[in-house]
Amino acid sequence: MKRYTDAMNEVRFTPEEKQELSARLRQAAQSAPQHTRKPKRHRMRRAVCGALAAALAVTMLTAAAVPAFGDTLRAFFGMPVDAYGVGKSVERDGWTFTVEECLVDDNVLYTSIQVQMPESFPIDELKAEFQENGITDLNDLLDDFYIDAEIALHASGSEEEIPYPQLSDTSCMKIDLDNRTLDFVCFKQFHTTGQSSAQLSSIESFDLSIQQVGFCSLNDNSQDIALFQDNFYPLSISDIPLQPVETIYLTPNDEVPIYGGTSTLTSLSISPLFVTVRVEGGSCYNHGWVLPTHPEYLLSPETARLIAEGKLENTTCDCDFDLHLKYKDGRVVFIGHSLSDIEPDYSVVSSSSGGTYCEDGIDYRTKQPNGKDTYVSTSVRFAVPQDLGQIESVIVCGKEYKLR
Repeated sequence: MKRYTDAMNEVRFTPEEKQELSARLRQAAQSAPQHTRKPKRHRMRRAVCGALAAALAVTMLTAAAVPAFGDTLRAFFGMPVDAYGVGKSVERDGWTFTVEECLVDDNVLYTSIQVQMPESFPIDELKAEFQENGITDLNDLLDDFYIDAEIALHASGSEEEIPYPQLSDTSCMKIDLDNRTLDFVCFKQFHTTGQSSAQLSSIESFDLSIQQVGFCSLNDNSQDIALFQDNFYPLSISDIPLQPVETIYLTPNDEVPIYGGTSTLTSLSISPLFVTVRVEGGSCYNHGWVLPTHPEYLLSPETARLIAEGKLENTTCDCDFDLHLKYKDGRVVFIGHSLSDIEPDYSVVSSSSGGTYCEDGIDYRTKQPNGKDTYVSTSVRFAVPQDLGQIESVIVCGKEYKLR
């Protein structure tokens, strides 16, 4: 319902009509069937400021001097990172949103956003509410504050936007009510539909649209308190540049043991933020119905026995990759994938890392060949940026591939 922009541009409401419309929307939301509501956040929005008519006035700010950046992403990762400053802002109704810095490769984007509240915002009332609920340290509220935002990517030589949904994850890093600021880190994984990194490398900028800032109710976790919301009108920071960090691309075209046979490792890429691996052909065909080549990472011993005896269908083979990093100091670290009790090293790999995309060449309805090229592409996101100069190789299904 957020994007009726063109139609709503021609609509005007009196204050009484706005109040009636809000009441009807609230009543409809409360009476909706439970399955139509979001399971995590029921948007019981209470905008503290931002009248609909005033929301039309959006002012882009140009800073006289770009401030020093790096603190927010440095705090997020717990280490210095190779981020670049942006310093682009947008203002509405006294609220200012600034994209401070970005860290990006061909697969993933991290961006820090500072929210400046207006002088008219009732900070004292907010402080009083927290104190009444026994909150003495604002750091205890970091997990409760959120920002909802979307991005649209722009490829070089094209005027068309590549829309992406809401940013995958947001983290509030700092709440400073005395200075009326909130600092967030937002994360988005581009690699969402199985494209190769090469297909995404032409993306050169993105737009960021802010929809809402708020926090989870201290009395009801299913209810959000909206401090700011966009009221159906886009609030965007446009043409934010993308400056990817170094990525090493390899095309081994080598056979690797996987899915009960062998497939061709056609691409392997690694950046300080991400690893992607793609195999094609061979045992990728109908790979969901065979015993994994590396069952120790995917199955419990009992599950493996039942599959081997033909008593249980196997649906875990989409991640039958045995991936390790070998460092120049001799360390070898398991980075995934795993659906068993054997876990990757989460000091290196994010617990919500990557994803797997595949085509097994079988029509799921008829169970007959569908004529499509078979492949499996998987990715791993690092928990903290890695120094590629310290990594000797990536080991895929027991075979070592040196980076340089």
